[in-house]
Amino acid sequence: MGNATINQAKYENAILYFVQHCNNQYLGATKLNKLLYYLDFLNYRDRGKSVTGDEYYHMQYGPIPSSVETVMSALCESEKIKVTGEPFKETMRKIYKAEEKPDVTVFSKEEQELLVAICKEFKECSIDTIVAQTHLEAPWFYSMPHDKIDYEYAHSIEVLDGDEDDYFS
Repeated sequence: MGNATINQAKYENAILYFVQHCNNQYLGATKLNKLLYYLDFLNYRDRGKSVTGDEYYHMQYGPIPSSVETVMSALCESEKIKVTGEPFKETMRKIYKAEEKPDVTVFSKEEQELLVAICKEFKECSIDTIVAQTHLEAPWFYSMPHDKIDYEYAHSIEVLDGDEDDYFS
C-alpha cells in the first residue's frame, strides 16, 4: 500500500497547492478528492510510494481518501484555508480559499512536477468528467464498494503515463 503513515506536511501542502492552482468553478470536495487520488496513485505507479500516505476507499463518486477530512480540519483550524458553502443542485458545494501559499519544498522534484502535471491535466475538467475517468481505471473498477483500494492497481492507470518530459511541454 502507500506509505506506512500519513505525511501531514505533504498532505496539507498538496491540498493548498490544488486549491491555489486548480481552483475554479469545478473544484469542490469531490474533485479535490480525485486530485489527491491521482497524486498518490500516479506517484505510486511511477515511484513505488504514495505522496500523502493515505488509504483510498471505493465510494459512489470514485476513490475517497480516508484522512482528507482530518487534514482539512487541521488546515481550517490553523487558518491556512477557509471553506465555505454555496447551493449546488440539491446539495451544498464546498468553496475553498487558500489563506497561505503551499510550501512546495516539502515535495521532491518529481512530486512537484506531478502536482503541476495533475493541475495541467485536470484543472478545466468538470466534476462529472473526472469522476467518470476514475471509474474507468483499474483501482476503482477492481475494488468493491466501500472497500480499500489496492495501490497495486495503480500500474494500470494510463493518465499521464507518457514520458514525464511531455507533461510540461
